Amino acid sequence: MARVLREIRILWGRNMRKLFRVPMLLFFSLFQPLLFLILFSQVFSSMAKLPGFGYDNYLQFLVPTIVGLTALNSAFQSGMGMVNDMDAGLLDKFLIAPIRRSSILLGKVVADATRMGLQAFLIIALSFIMGARFKTGILGVLAMIAIAVLFGIAWAGISNVVALRTRNAELTMLIGILITFPVLFLSTGFMPAMLLPSWLETAARFNPITYLVDALRALVNEGWDWTAIWQALAVTLGLAAVTLTAATRAFRKVIG
Repeated sequence: MARVLREIRILWGRNMRKLFRVPMLLFFSLFQPLLFLILFSQVFSSMAKLPGFGYDNYLQFLVPTIVGLTALNSAFQSGMGMVNDMDAGLLDKFLIAPIRRSSILLGKVVADATRMGLQAFLIIALSFIMGARFKTGILGVLAMIAIAVLFGIAWAGISNVVALRTRNAELTMLIGILITFPVLFLSTGFMPAMLLPSWLETAARFNPITYLVDALRALVNEGWDWTAIWQALAVTLGLAAVTLTAATRAFRKVIG
């Protein structure tokens, strides 16, 4: 066990050094969520005046969505990083090194989780500067980051399946966009369920992103809504069971 943990720590450090050596990767993964946070909170600010909206201002409603979007965007970077490692021959070097193959995946997962946590923290810090306030305080912010990171890891399984099957970074990014944005807009991310058309409300009810956003939104605006939190964790666990199993099988197929 000590050896496995040491291998994971070394591979985690390698992935984090790679990230900070190219800080533009961190910036561009944050650029779109930051743009959405700034523009949407201003453009749609008058929505808070709609009857039945239920929130003092649109920023308070939007922050949890942007935290979730940041995790989803970061999740698809995971697959792109896998493709880059394969193209550079690093995966082959890892496979012939005296380390457990499971450590390769676990080291990457821990690095992805660290990156998602940093990005979520930056989004929350900016939203606080813009005037957002968090009902559950510091502990609630930490819970938000933890839930978003766990969901992001589960979502990253999709990215890694695509990457391992296609071995193409551009195609992985394109599929990530095609999956993430329709799913996000078919949730309660940008409008309360009660104000959605009936067909969209039905779609949102079966959308895993809805449960993530609802739990984060409760932590921001309502308090410790354990029902919403446990529902989000249960959905995340179910999603992870499917996506990470598929990613593990795809990885085993690649390494033979």
